[in-house]
Amino acid sequence: MNRTLGLLSMLLAITSWGCGKSDAEKFADSYCAEIAKCCGEAGLPADGQMCHQWMTFATMGGSYNSTAGEACLAEMRAQVSAGTFCTSLSDAQACDQVFEGKSSGSRKPGESCDLDSDCAPSSEGEVTCASVYVNDAFIDKCQVRIPGKAGDAPCVGTQDGDWFISSSNATDVATKGYVCDVDDGVRCEEDVCTAMAALGERCSFSSDCVRTAYCDYAQNQCVARIPEGGACSGGSSDECLEDYYCPSSGAKQCTAKLPNGAACTSNSSCQSGSCSNGACDGGGDFGLMLLCGS
Repeated sequence: MNRTLGLLSMLLAITSWGCGKSDAEKFADSYCAEIAKCCGEAGLPADGQMCHQWMTFATMGGSYNSTAGEACLAEMRAQVSAGTFCTSLSDAQACDQVFEGKSSGSRKPGESCDLDSDCAPSSEGEVTCASVYVNDAFIDKCQVRIPGKAGDAPCVGTQDGDWFISSSNATDVATKGYVCDVDDGVRCEEDVCTAMAALGERCSFSSDCVRTAYCDYAQNQCVARIPEGGACSGGSSDECLEDYYCPSSGAKQCTAKLPNGAACTSNSSCQSGSCSNGACDGGGDFGLMLLCGS
């Protein structure tokens, strides 16, 4: 489960609704209270209703792990105290285990499904109700997804931060396959997990390089991203380390991206990726908009 999309999946997994508030509901209340603050900072609806509406969807399997829930809230509150929660949202790693057993049904890999909870769990890896779009229609089947390394095949897609990018060559849902994670230096190419270009290797785009590098187009080589304060040219949005940017004017040095509410002149200068009316806002954060409404 990863960051914002992982958070949404987690919220949709809540199932324990009965008389009085369950531990899962209490967890949801605490989480949504902090989300509401982030919504307000981003200029989005801050009543918490949308966050709770997401939770009411979850009639679909998954049991609440109270130990993980408490750890998640503790990590979240530490981020709140540090002032980083609204920009990182679901980066709290402890939150990944709060709702367990998404795949709790009886359908086997390769069988049709509507929800993750329709699928039976597997010791081989995470099971999901995967989809491909073929001939103007979706095909939905249970699929086992296994973390991949270079050379593993078939791969079913690339995980890049928040986003899972399915294999574009798929004409049916594979029974099981490997997920190539950019954080692990691999991506899915022609149904094989393929090593991304390392420092000094040739590249055409920054996306060809491992996450700690970018493509220097003058050399067509992957070079190390520039740390805070280092000289930059602005020739690539990926020049600086993650969470830093190269200003378009003034000193050309990699500079920390700005939080919501800070004065800005460009989208690239904001942590949210959105500069509106001279200030950073949350308009560029699709996940936050889903949780807050718009």
